[in-house]
Amino acid sequence: MAVAAGWYNLIEVDGGGHLSTSEAITLLVAVVSAAAAIVAALFAGSQAVAATQQSRYSQEQLMLAEQVRKDQAQPYVFADLRPDEQDPQKIMLVVQNTGMTVAKKVRVSFDPPLQSVYSPDFAETVPALLGPIATLPPGRRLQWLFDIGFRLFEATDNPRRYNVTINADGPFGPVEELSYDIDLNDLRRHDASTSAPKKIADELKKARTALDKIAVQQQKIVARLPAPEVRPEDPPRE
Repeated sequence: MAVAAGWYNLIEVDGGGHLSTSEAITLLVAVVSAAAAIVAALFAGSQAVAATQQSRYSQEQLMLAEQVRKDQAQPYVFADLRPDEQDPQKIMLVVQNTGMTVAKKVRVSFDPPLQSVYSPDFAETVPALLGPIATLPPGRRLQWLFDIGFRLFEATDNPRRYNVTINADGPFGPVEELSYDIDLNDLRRHDASTSAPKKIADELKKARTALDKIAVQQQKIVARLPAPEVRPEDPPRE
């Protein structure tokens, strides 16, 4: 009633007269309806914006999930210069696929080219450095003897730091290029002791050799023993 009274007092007709009560109420209803329509339009607009944002967010989530699925299905190939697991004095060039799918056309390059003291023509003879590896299944590891540790660090002219670049193709096309540095100085204080499996294998080999020697000695002793005397059976009694 306060709002209606306010509108009734403010609205005047030409000539100084006032609107009738019914005319004022009609005008008030029209104004309220217009205001409600404006509010409804604003609400509908905000709902449309929210729906658009939600749709865009859903599309981004779908695209992200699809990208994650593709990334997980792509192979992951790396190259490394590392000590051999069985003989740590040997520095090996290792190329391995730790991904879940087959890597194809694997290309490995080093900058500067690898220089080996043990094998001076290493970069010109290793297949992985000369051309692409046709296929590298999941878990497959290829390795080549690159150098001997003490020889490598005695040579002061050879590079100690290399940048390696890996390119490969996966089930969804080219894999994102992988590039990183390898610093051979990190191996200077590397523990070069023989790994536990190698030690166990060596000890088992020694034990087997010792058992074989014991068996041979036993055979020699048995061969020197006199043959057992065979007694004739007693004749049957009548």
